[in-house]
Amino acid sequence: MRFGLRESLFMLLLLAMPVAAYFFVFAPRNVQIAEAREEIRQKEVKLQQLEAATRSIEDLGQEIDKLSQTIEVFEAKLPAQREVEVILQQVWEMATRHKLVPKSVRTDKPVTASRYSELPIKMVIVGDFDGFYSFLLDLERLPRITRCPKMQLKKMGVNEDGQMQADVILSIFFDSEETGNTADRSRS
Repeated sequence: MRFGLRESLFMLLLLAMPVAAYFFVFAPRNVQIAEAREEIRQKEVKLQQLEAATRSIEDLGQEIDKLSQTIEVFEAKLPAQREVEVILQQVWEMATRHKLVPKSVRTDKPVTASRYSELPIKMVIVGDFDGFYSFLLDLERLPRITRCPKMQLKKMGVNEDGQMQADVILSIFFDSEETGNTADRSRS
């Protein structure tokens, strides 16, 4: 048997076919298979984490019931919007009971969330530090949910013995079923 140019070319083409198939078919497929295996491995890790988390919660239904009861307790502490004026009056009376002089009380626009609203109240109070500290302790004991996101204390003049001015933003949370505007009020 004699190999000529034609036969050599044919043999070369036959040998090139598997090499080309490797680079154009098998190598890209191997990359896809490796990516799929990595994705499966990641999903198995997440599944193991989920199984571990569900094992740590003995009874998921019981845990949901506990959380629902906790939410109900917090919602019970939310007054209706019509009761916000009563809470403002309580705060005013607490301040005067601790010998503080509320210079002004202004309500801002209510911030509404899904099941509640937050009413920021800007207060300027003048008095001694002990009275202000007692006022904050009583404020903390209120049966309603309140928070004090911002407070600035300033010492009054040298002639004012221990007097200070407190610029306070107090937030009162209330049931947002009845949304409306609460009128601003200032006292001097």
